[in-house]
Amino acid sequence: MPARLLTMISMAEKKQSRKKDAYTIVLENIHSDFRVFGEGLTLVRSEVKGHTTMLQVMKEDLEMLKADVALIRHNQVTRDEFKFLETRVARLERKVK
Repeated sequence: MPARLLTMISMAEKKQSRKKDAYTIVLENIHSDFRVFGEGLTLVRSEVKGHTTMLQVMKEDLEMLKADVALIRHNQVTRDEFKFLETRVARLERKVK
């Protein structure tokens, strides 16, 4: 083979090798970015799990509060009942005097 042809082939192989090296560097960078993203995602998942647990506890507390408020409302004296009781007490006080 002529020397010129060998030189051209060698230059083409070097150029291809440089391209391959550049692609390898880019792929390694992308791989590293995905690894960092995955670690961040793990942290987010952990925090979401903790918040889910807290929300569940808060939901249970809220259900208890709702039940307590319903009980209080049920046992609460209405204005009409209060007015009636006030009138009875006033009559009884007059009788006693």
